[in-house]
Amino acid sequence: MLFINGALGLGGLETFYVRMAKERAKQGLPTSLLLLSKPEASDENLLEEMKKYAKVVFTQDIFSISAGFSRRFPLLSPVKKNALSNLFENVNQIHVSDGMLGLVGERFNRISGKNIPITIGFYHYIQYLWGGEKVPSFEKTNRRFVFKFLPKEALLMFSDGVKDLYEKNKSMNLEGAQVFRLGVVDKKKVRVSGSLKRPLKIIAIGRLVDFKTYNLYMLEVVSELKTKGIFVKLDIFGDGPLKQHIITKINQLELNDSVALKGSLEYSKFDETVSHYDLFVGSGTAIIQAASLGLPSIIGVENVIHSKTYGYFSDFYKYEYNLKGLSFPLLSVEKIIENYFFMDEGKRLELKKSHIIASEVFTNEACQKGMDALKNIRMPVQGFKYNRWSYELSRLIDRVNLRLNKNHPRLRKFEDFRKLHE
Repeated sequence: MLFINGALGLGGLETFYVRMAKERAKQGLPTSLLLLSKPEASDENLLEEMKKYAKVVFTQDIFSISAGFSRRFPLLSPVKKNALSNLFENVNQIHVSDGMLGLVGERFNRISGKNIPITIGFYHYIQYLWGGEKVPSFEKTNRRFVFKFLPKEALLMFSDGVKDLYEKNKSMNLEGAQVFRLGVVDKKKVRVSGSLKRPLKIIAIGRLVDFKTYNLYMLEVVSELKTKGIFVKLDIFGDGPLKQHIITKINQLELNDSVALKGSLEYSKFDETVSHYDLFVGSGTAIIQAASLGLPSIIGVENVIHSKTYGYFSDFYKYEYNLKGLSFPLLSVEKIIENYFFMDEGKRLELKKSHIIASEVFTNEACQKGMDALKNIRMPVQGFKYNRWSYELSRLIDRVNLRLNKNHPRLRKFEDFRKLHE
């Protein structure tokens, strides 16, 4: 299998690729990773971890001209045919996370004379929904490639909720698309108890970006609990553009003794760090990892402005739990934490065990088996037709527009979801 990605940063997608490479290595299966970035653009520790299980190559290894140009325009840069042949030696599937990367894989297929299956994961539910019809030319090409060219079984949804969302919003039949849970955890034995630390220790993990709204509303929750005499310590792990805004709000609410920004959490230290807390708040893959440790985990529903949630992960793991607008009532995060604080040890222990059980659906072993089975997909005989020069020109213009236009549809892509009834 060949993964193609931008860089290997500390995100849910990137750590998933590392887990899949590790799982494949256990089974004696080869994995390669092409990164369209400088080596220093990746997280050093995660990159070193990946190199234990996979062959990692960069743009300068595959393209024959300036690495800078190749990183920006991989669809135009001349390819080293011998290097591509060596890369493809043990590849029976190309896996990507978006249309542009898929087009890179499709170009490699045409240059090599092979027709290796290209699969694409829908790692965020809004990936191809933003902008409606008002998207730039290159993005229209991406969506045509994904939904019109690729076989339906090459689309990996990772939940029924995502599939239903696309069938509804795109008015298309996605019968045949793959639906299985994302691999997040290894099977392991965890010992838990119903005891509680005081003050209550809460951990929130997630990039400090606008749609991960729990990083902001949790400050108000901590403040309100404090007025009730329930003292908690909240540690926020993550980095991003909202960092300064969060610091300002911590100061405004006088929470410097209760809330701390801890920066990015090193992937290899996740279990060791998180296991020292009482409660988790977040979403994505981090909530699954926390649940696997027996940590009661409150779902941070994306784009919910007020401190509301569906509840605990263990009650909603079968659904697209991150997604706003599910047909479940939204509950007060503050009230859930308050109830947990006064819960008896027996019920608290039962809640922890239910989280461990829920996380077992997301094993790396099951996900790897599901992904590996897709190596037999038959791709279209004819290549995908589009103009590479027009595509890259559109992408270049869009990058400039993104910097200058505050109303760019990609910057407003969560707005429609925020309008859903809370």
